[in-house]
Amino acid sequence: MIVLKNGTLFIQKANIKDQGQYICLAQNEYGSDKLVVTLSVVAYPTRILEEKMRDIKVLAGKTVHLECRTEGRPVPIVSWILPNHTKVKGSITEHGRVTVTTMGTLTIQKVSVLDRGHYKCIASNPAGTDTATVRLQVVAAPPAILEEKRQLVRAEIGQNLFLACSTYGDPRPTTYWVLHDGTIVQPVTYSHTKVSVFGNGTLYLRDVQITENAGDFLCVARNKVGDDVQLLRVSVSMKPARIEPNVFSRKQVPYGNDLKVDCVAAGVPMPEISWGLPDGTLVNSALQADGTEGDQFKRYTLFNNGTLYLNKVGSDEEGDYTCYAENKLGKDKMHVHISVVTAVPRIERPILSYAKVKQGGNVRFDCKAIGEPKPKVFWMLPSKDMIAASNERYLVHANGSLDVRNVKLADAGEYVCMARNAAGEENKVYKLDIDGNPPIINGFNQNRTVMKDTAVKYTRKLIDCKAEGYPVPKITWIISCAILNTLVTSCLFFLCSLSVGKDIKRALLWLWNIFVKITCFCSPLKIFIYNGTSTCNVPIILLRRDPGSNNQACHRQMLMMALLG
Repeated sequence: MIVLKNGTLFIQKANIKDQGQYICLAQNEYGSDKLVVTLSVVAYPTRILEEKMRDIKVLAGKTVHLECRTEGRPVPIVSWILPNHTKVKGSITEHGRVTVTTMGTLTIQKVSVLDRGHYKCIASNPAGTDTATVRLQVVAAPPAILEEKRQLVRAEIGQNLFLACSTYGDPRPTTYWVLHDGTIVQPVTYSHTKVSVFGNGTLYLRDVQITENAGDFLCVARNKVGDDVQLLRVSVSMKPARIEPNVFSRKQVPYGNDLKVDCVAAGVPMPEISWGLPDGTLVNSALQADGTEGDQFKRYTLFNNGTLYLNKVGSDEEGDYTCYAENKLGKDKMHVHISVVTAVPRIERPILSYAKVKQGGNVRFDCKAIGEPKPKVFWMLPSKDMIAASNERYLVHANGSLDVRNVKLADAGEYVCMARNAAGEENKVYKLDIDGNPPIINGFNQNRTVMKDTAVKYTRKLIDCKAEGYPVPKITWIISCAILNTLVTSCLFFLCSLSVGKDIKRALLWLWNIFVKITCFCSPLKIFIYNGTSTCNVPIILLRRDPGSNNQACHRQMLMMALLG
């Protein structure tokens, strides 16, 4: 009870004990006053609406509900006393098997003979208490199999099959199976055999086969009250191998990419997949696992779903591939034509295809090539030599560009970039000029001191002397005994000095117009070496003027020297 500041008396949860007279007394220095209040608490005693004593029968294994309906004010609280004197009041016992609902009903799941006895319902409130008793009788139940009495179970070859046989009864029945050949299989904890029964009565058939597992299977549930049986018929089906979709197809694969070809096969039992390669070789899972066919098949992978995989396809992999699917009932095949896509190399137009640099400088020629497969780039120098590898003067980059470092006069000329792949080749010419190019005669980059030529005796012979260079070179012909176009103003003595080598044995001097032939022979005794050059000095020869000439001076003559081998 609580007296509030305003003098109110507050009674929480009033019950019968609180009824009676309450006096409120108020007083001060001038007097006092009082108020009498009579409190009547209205309450109805508890009453159980069920019979005071009743009997309930239930089959073992079932669920039973014991009702205890009540009335009263306030609402009565219901509790139960079990046969073992345990009191249950809105709680759960035995792992939820026994419960009391908010309405006071006692629920017992999976009743057994141990649950029989007297159950007392007690209902109470402040106004009173009432009780009622229920005598529970548990009747033993014969076994019952929950699955359908006849079932047709379809299975495929190689499948693992589970046949359920759930039972109930009191006492708990034992379960076993009778196979189609009459064999009895009892439950075991674990078994490595192909046929076993689990503790819950389920029959396990591993790797189903027609001859071993097709037929009738009987589940038997038994206790001391009776038996129950269930018949299951197992039908093992088979289908021939089929590839879906089985149509001839074409597939293009870029050169160097990976190849993946699917082969989806169905059938019972599951078909075995193998692939025939364009060269007639067969690839299957057994060959892969054995690994005795050499390194060729290491590039091929055959997955369990029938997909054939090959990495880095080349031109040799082009052709017809055949997928084979086979099982006990039949076989099927599918053809796929694989085309390896290639593209002839193409050199992109370079920014710089002509360059003119000074000696000692550097120059770069770009040669970016595209194609399928990716082309390889090679460079040829003006000397027609190929650059085998980068060095201190020539550097070939990964993108094909060529660097020429510390340029020399001999580097002038045409450079050829060659891009090659399996589909073909393309070339690109680049020109390099050097400031102050030295003279080049007849296109030869290197000086040639001797050039052999032939002519018919006593005939005129024209010898080419095509000179190139920058600035334009001045051409002069020099022969061993004279300078071409020399003006002879008088009869002179000429010293014929011929440079000869091992292949030149004699020299023939012609004096034009006079047709005087003088043969100069060189002997080993007359040869001396100066600055690495073998020189033969011929004796002094007197050339006289033609007496019949009217000109007192020697005519302008052209001296020609022929070196004879």
